[in-house]
Amino acid sequence: MKEVESVRTQLQQLRAKLQNGEIYQSLIPEVDNVIKAIKPTAPTKVVLPDDQDGIKDLIENLREQLSAHKLDEISDADLTQLFQHIGSTNLFIRDKGVYFLFSDIIQQQITSKDQLKLIFKHLIQDESLFPYITEPQNDAVFQRSFSVMFLSTLLYVDRAGSNFIDDESKNTLVDQMLTYIALETDTRGYAGEKGWAHAYTHIGNVLDELAFDKSLVRADKLLLLAVLITRYKRLATPLIFGEPERLAGYMADLTKQNKLYSDFLLLALKNWRHELVSIQAQENEQMWTSLYNRQRLLQAMVLNPEMPKEITTYLNEEDDFRF
Repeated sequence: MKEVESVRTQLQQLRAKLQNGEIYQSLIPEVDNVIKAIKPTAPTKVVLPDDQDGIKDLIENLREQLSAHKLDEISDADLTQLFQHIGSTNLFIRDKGVYFLFSDIIQQQITSKDQLKLIFKHLIQDESLFPYITEPQNDAVFQRSFSVMFLSTLLYVDRAGSNFIDDESKNTLVDQMLTYIALETDTRGYAGEKGWAHAYTHIGNVLDELAFDKSLVRADKLLLLAVLITRYKRLATPLIFGEPERLAGYMADLTKQNKLYSDFLLLALKNWRHELVSIQAQENEQMWTSLYNRQRLLQAMVLNPEMPKEITTYLNEEDDFRF
């Protein structure tokens, strides 16, 4: 976890500088220096959840109780067991199992505030968000991505009135999300028989929730946007399963709140356009992947009716999303 700790420390330092008003114009280059210095590590054997420990029976039992309106509470032990399997490569356990079941449990308000806190603290720990993240594409992406997915659900529940996330936990979440976005390079959408990985859609979900969070200072929202754009520019594999549209939706929701955010996004887009000269000088697969990822994102931004006019006007005038 040395690489994770290094990236987190550097981003924490940038976060402090931004909050203190020491940087703004140089934020994107500063973040880029952090991200481009990340060194991939050699692959190791990925340890996956043991799906033979009774998880299928637990999911089925809880689902039957829900259907019969007989589930009034759920034990901490059962909750913990469910969340130990969000990294399963079996989509019927991870996605159609734990995710669908937990969504129903939340809707019926079966969990206590203490249990929501318990899950939240479990999901923001390193063991949930960063396993094998610096290694080549691997099956640990499901653990990482679905931790982010569930975090977005809990953020929504908190914002809707539950108010169970304290300031310390929110602060930790911001540090962890900044680090996660900077490190995540697995762009798979639907991964065959294993189902959805969809890390960048889930990132968009969390960022959208944080965009509406009135307790979060503007500097933190700017840094989250800066890290996303900077990592997005350096992705070497395509995002083609709706991620650009999801991220454009987040950017529209953020920028319409305050001109500070739209001004910063406009600055980032202009800088990105200037960087294309050096990118296009090296014609290879990664170059074309980066260009088409960019094109899909900018097209999604132009087509989003909630995007501020100054952003879409700039993109249309520069014809910046076609080549």
